[in-house]
Amino acid sequence: MMSNPCARGKTSLNPSPDPLEGLPAVTLSGTDWRYALRPAEAPGAPLLIAAHGSDRDVHGLLTGLDLGGAVSLLAPLFPAQIDDHDASDDYKFLIGGGTDYLHLMDRILAEALGRLGHKPRCIWLFGFSGGAQFAQRYALFRAAELDGLLLAAPGGVTLLREDVAWWPGLDGAEAATGAELDREALITLRTALFVGGEDRAKGVVNRGPGTRFGSAQAGLAGATRIDKVHALRDSLTALGAPVTLTLIPGVGHTLAPCAEAASHVLRNWLDQQQASTVHTLNRSSK
Repeated sequence: MMSNPCARGKTSLNPSPDPLEGLPAVTLSGTDWRYALRPAEAPGAPLLIAAHGSDRDVHGLLTGLDLGGAVSLLAPLFPAQIDDHDASDDYKFLIGGGTDYLHLMDRILAEALGRLGHKPRCIWLFGFSGGAQFAQRYALFRAAELDGLLLAAPGGVTLLREDVAWWPGLDGAEAATGAELDREALITLRTALFVGGEDRAKGVVNRGPGTRFGSAQAGLAGATRIDKVHALRDSLTALGAPVTLTLIPGVGHTLAPCAEAASHVLRNWLDQQQASTVHTLNRSSK
């Protein structure tokens, strides 16, 4: 681990074209890492963290998950290139190129909460494609900090199996990341899975031996993203975790329809959360 896992030289994290151009971008204090932060219209609204895929389409995330200003949106940017290092996939596996992405996300979240100036009623985490890989693995270690997890079309998943080596499974996860798995919170974390009904590509999601982040068990969850989300659903269900899976008809590997499907779930969660708040207030007034 680096002594300062978030530090980078000046200008090293400014890609061109800039995925944050035209967005409410913020630079993480003391670093060159950046994120977009769009506050909700009402104080105390839920915070939705949105993790981009390999295309770094942060605009698509903020547009597709806006929910009419009902939630605050936090979208970290994980650049594909850092100096001379190809960092395109590093964030998906939490460690890479000398950067501890688990710690980095912790810092971004803490600073964003300070900027919002209020405590959100709940924190939800969404990821699409490579962002779903990041989100799932982040939640393995930080489930207690989250109130809901939404994973759309991940190209790889980590099954909750202690007999399978990291990253296809959990064996060695703590040694690889330097962090402790949050097993107890994970099995109570509300999780929603999404994948397009035509998202059947195989080669682009294969990380066999000899490739970067490759593993002999990379295909354990299946060949396609459809296979993988079903395997993850089964893995979570086997442990009693609350999980749903939405197969989106006629859709390939595209952010917009996945974000739309996730928005429907988020609105339902928001309605439930608001109803619970009203119920609690009514009880306290009696």
